[in-house]
Amino acid sequence: MKIDYVIKAMAELIDDYETVYVGLNSIPALLGAFLARDMMDKEIRIIGVAEADNPKSILLSPSTGDPFFLDGAPVMITADSFDLAQKGELDVMFLGPAQIDQETNVNLSAIGDYRRPSVKLPGGAATAYLMPLANKLILWNLKHSKNTLVNRVDFVTGTAKYSNNKVFLVTNLAVLRFDRERKKWMVKAVMPWATPENIIQNTGFPVEIESTRIVTLYYDEIEYLDMLDPSNLRTALEF
Repeated sequence: MKIDYVIKAMAELIDDYETVYVGLNSIPALLGAFLARDMMDKEIRIIGVAEADNPKSILLSPSTGDPFFLDGAPVMITADSFDLAQKGELDVMFLGPAQIDQETNVNLSAIGDYRRPSVKLPGGAATAYLMPLANKLILWNLKHSKNTLVNRVDFVTGTAKYSNNKVFLVTNLAVLRFDRERKKWMVKAVMPWATPENIIQNTGFPVEIESTRIVTLYYDEIEYLDMLDPSNLRTALEF
């Protein structure tokens, strides 16, 4: 499944000894964190809205806030996770905005005029608070196009523009990183079915090709993801 390559790309962005926060309904992010820890042998701590502190394993459910994640794991309440962010100790945060722009602004609020939107989105929850505080942001969007990667978002739900943190973006076409010195998104890896040309053509702001490394996925990694997701819920995210 193509979504498994996106999950692998997310896992590759996680480093040893990081505390990783996974938000609500973030199936690729959750699977990516477990893949990084259990198959890539990265020594990380996984926390999130399910309020479990580094659970040993999971069986994927429709909500990544499933309280059953607490089975066999200590409790890490959301307020304590936010305190980690305030102290600069939240290393990685995943976020799946509907729009991302060239300045790292994100939109989870509304498409079109906020007063009369064409699409009303779920809202940002703690996005505005956490985005500038997490040491590393991993944004993700599975519809890489000029409608999602835009010159300017329709509504700024949150931003990392005024922070000094690292910001990455994983899409169904590529992995990008934000170069703060140049204020430009750089392509650092490419999905097997994508090319630098169609990445550039489908992005609503200028990007630069830093690397054409192809994201690779191994059979044992697919088997592991199948074990965590026996109902194949991630197939609903296929593109």
